[in-house]
Amino acid sequence: LVVLLSFWIAGRVAVAGLTGQGPFVVALIDQLFLLAVTVMIAREIVAGRNWRNLKVLVPVTMLWLANILFHAEAAMLGTADHGRRLGIALLIFLVMLIGGRIVPSFTRNWLVQRGETRLPVGFSRFDALCLAAGAAGLIAWVVAPYTMICAVFGTTAAVLHLVRVARWRGAGTWRSPLLLMLHVAYLMVPLGFAVVALAALGLVAPASGAHVLGIGAVGGMTVAVMMRATMGHTGRPLEAGRVLSGAFVLMIAAAAARVAGPAPVVAGLDGIDLSAFLWTCAFALLVARIGPWLLRPKAGRKAPRAAARVTLHNQ
Repeated sequence: LVVLLSFWIAGRVAVAGLTGQGPFVVALIDQLFLLAVTVMIAREIVAGRNWRNLKVLVPVTMLWLANILFHAEAAMLGTADHGRRLGIALLIFLVMLIGGRIVPSFTRNWLVQRGETRLPVGFSRFDALCLAAGAAGLIAWVVAPYTMICAVFGTTAAVLHLVRVARWRGAGTWRSPLLLMLHVAYLMVPLGFAVVALAALGLVAPASGAHVLGIGAVGGMTVAVMMRATMGHTGRPLEAGRVLSGAFVLMIAAAAARVAGPAPVVAGLDGIDLSAFLWTCAFALLVARIGPWLLRPKAGRKAPRAAARVTLHNQ
């Protein structure tokens, strides 16, 4: 983990231009992180012989290639539209693939504990159809974002994924904000496909789909999963509370503000500046809340010295 973090930081420093290196060296440094992640995942799958998870390796490997494409486009063309869209598309596919497993699973467990009988529908051929339609929509968006084909594929994916998330009984989770966040974050996927289709028809700004998918779906799902994973691994109750719920709301608001673009929104801020402000506040709240949890011993577990003192006292 330390090596991965070091690679990631080195990439950020290089891309920021702080090393003074040329485009080739910057690209070489920046791609180390995703390459290392790909190798790490492959090693874990092979060591555990968990072959059914090999499918996760495909989008991660492609994400590494998308990063290389980004740098190649930027160096040769001065823009990186295809590489940027491909990167976002691969992250969205991971959300569809992994989110499509954990969201209904967590929801089912929570509803069963409360004696509910109307449970989420398990993974079926319909979900496979949704993944295929989503992949087609994403490919069309990456290759030909402003065409009728993209509009058709985007609309189809939007409708199917809207039905998919509706089958997960998210409306029944309103008493659990931490669980409801996952449903709202996934809802950004069909919404993003719909906006992509509208952009292809020239009805909204061309980059609107990227903002809904990138900030709303990827950002929202990242925040929601980080909260839940941190609570689980630190032995805390799965309860969001006001601070973490507020952080998630700010993230979704950041997506909405970014779609507004350069138009003035509030207090003299345009959509871009307001989105950046809301995004920063969302992660500031997240770090302020879960940061101390990660720095302390797991809840319910005594520190070694404290445990030793208790043992001696009892003796």
